[in-house]
Amino acid sequence: MRMASRARSGPNRNRSVLQPLAALLLAASLAGCSTTTGPSGGSGTTGAASGDDITAESVDQQALAATIKKTFLTDIPVSDLDPVVADAMAAASRSFTPEQNELFKTCLQQGSCDTGRGSLTMALAMQNANPWVSVFRGEATAQALAYPQVKRIVYNNANGDVAAVLANLRSLIAQRVDIIVTDPVFGGAIASALQQAKQAGITVVTVNSELPEDAASSVSAQVPLSLCDLYTEGAQALVRKLGNGKSYALYTGIPGNSSASAWQPCAKKVLDGAGWTQVTEGFTQWTPQGAAQAANALLASGQEPAAIIYDYTTDDFAKPYIAEGRTPPVFLSDVMNYSWLSLVQQAKQSGTNVTSWLASSHVWFGRFGVTAGIKIKQGQQIPAEVPVRVPTVATDSVLDTNRADIPSSVPVSSLLTPEQMNLALAAP
Repeated sequence: MRMASRARSGPNRNRSVLQPLAALLLAASLAGCSTTTGPSGGSGTTGAASGDDITAESVDQQALAATIKKTFLTDIPVSDLDPVVADAMAAASRSFTPEQNELFKTCLQQGSCDTGRGSLTMALAMQNANPWVSVFRGEATAQALAYPQVKRIVYNNANGDVAAVLANLRSLIAQRVDIIVTDPVFGGAIASALQQAKQAGITVVTVNSELPEDAASSVSAQVPLSLCDLYTEGAQALVRKLGNGKSYALYTGIPGNSSASAWQPCAKKVLDGAGWTQVTEGFTQWTPQGAAQAANALLASGQEPAAIIYDYTTDDFAKPYIAEGRTPPVFLSDVMNYSWLSLVQQAKQSGTNVTSWLASSHVWFGRFGVTAGIKIKQGQQIPAEVPVRVPTVATDSVLDTNRADIPSSVPVSSLLTPEQMNLALAAP
């Protein structure tokens, strides 16, 4: 499901938030068009006229600011974002037409779909299956449908098996798709297939998880999450809250995943430096059943860590404490579902205080990959590694974003509408 990262550098380009009259007219013109057909051509072609580009300057600035806040759970100036990220947020800020809503529904029900416009084939290659991945697929689909350049969207899912991932990527190469967007959970193990795709003229953009340095050249661009920064910041918040000399437990999904290898050393460095002690670690397969089993094992052990750090929603770790009316450990995660917000609210109402820090779930990173891939096909120059910083925030600061019509298994904070969320979760 997820990610790895390392420190990165590079200046962000300052972007004006002013909108000249010409840009407003262009945006209005584009919004009024239901279909746009770009020039024909396969891999290596531009795929669309420059007038079809969606940028942070060409959209409503209030809608853009609201989308950025919903994405990152805090206000961030457009000028602080990498241009690729800012333009991706711009595309995400535009309301769907009825036609796009129908296409969204149709696409999620099929293994591939045609939009009736454009010239590019966009492939979304998922590497395992759970609600996070289902919403990730929905987010990336919505982003692709925002661009008139995209003619066809193709999906595949490997269900957590590296051999299936490799087979699926090679199938996409054989289909001669134009762009592949994927989260490289298995890291360097799939670099050979990514390299084959790139050599075949396919634009390959990896998102969320970061490839090892020796595999970075196998793709056209990366948009990784800086997990080390995220968990460093989160661990510092734990120390400020609880003080020195406490204990903690670490959990992740699949043994050997590239996500844990990125964030766990960074969290440990901060906590161990503050005199904290690790009491246990475990694996959940990133499923509710796995998390419940890990929680039960922790309780049975008699260990009582001051904090539990897990790279998925921590509901099942908190429930046994809440059921007994006990204050649970403090929690830190980069992915919490809306069910977590409901759980915290219900616990407060019953007199149990639950303290946690979270980061916006980065379920929308596929949007960045879609935008980056289209820009590359248009001949635009983008960084080999697009920087994205996702801050941690206290759960209490986002409780007011919880809504009854949002499915509980959707990660905080999806950019999809509640109707789209339900469609994404129900998709085969």
